[in-house]
Amino acid sequence: MKAAAFKARGAQLLVGDALNPATVTQAAQGTEHIISLVAVRRNRPQSFLEVNVDGPRILAEAAKAAGARSVVLVSAIGSRLDPKYRYFTSRWMGEQELAKSGVAGTILRFSFVLGEDGGILDDFERAAHFGPFLIIPGDGQTKLQPILREDAARCVVEAIEKPELLGKIVELGGPELLTYETLFDWFIQARGIRKPKLKLPVGLLLPGATVMEALFKDPVVTPDEINMIQLANIADGIDSVSAHFGWRPTAPSSWVPIHWKRATARK
Repeated sequence: MKAAAFKARGAQLLVGDALNPATVTQAAQGTEHIISLVAVRRNRPQSFLEVNVDGPRILAEAAKAAGARSVVLVSAIGSRLDPKYRYFTSRWMGEQELAKSGVAGTILRFSFVLGEDGGILDDFERAAHFGPFLIIPGDGQTKLQPILREDAARCVVEAIEKPELLGKIVELGGPELLTYETLFDWFIQARGIRKPKLKLPVGLLLPGATVMEALFKDPVVTPDEINMIQLANIADGIDSVSAHFGWRPTAPSSWVPIHWKRATARK
């Protein structure tokens, strides 16, 4: 279905391995601008190093060989060099690979991206199906600035036509600041879940998460995810999108109750 939708919009589809230099180089031929959405949030089955770090390097080399005018790399707010946060460290390292390649590029870091599937919605669904309680790691008061997937996609496309963003890292989020617990509450209400919430200290959760990560292919949560949830995930400003692109994104508070509820009906 997804492939057919792309074809209907006039896209040419090429199937291949995004980590194979020859494949990526071939796919890049004849392009003027390249957008990279390739990343993994968990370290298996493919590792952070090979996807989030080597991937941007391979892409940059392919863009250079193709003579592409620019690359837009989609990254994440929170990216930094810190061994406590393996995912964020890998995204930062990938950004550095693009920057040192010499290719003209724009890095767009997003806060949580909300859609009718995937992303944090999958995290919430795993948590909702695990045990008699809805576990919140920490106090749940971490500040977030989530943005809808459609609005994030619009930013990515429009960034291509903004040469003033080349060489910059732009942090983007939606028009509302909220806490992790508030977003989780929206999910609970949309799905009609009746389980009680339970906040647990991070130090109490990490040992169990470490064991689950080692034993299960798709654990409820990983230690890295628990640690990242404790970090503020806020953009350059509450009007970051309008400041850079001139329009205001949709408020998640009006979108989530309708679209996450509909997701239930389709299952």
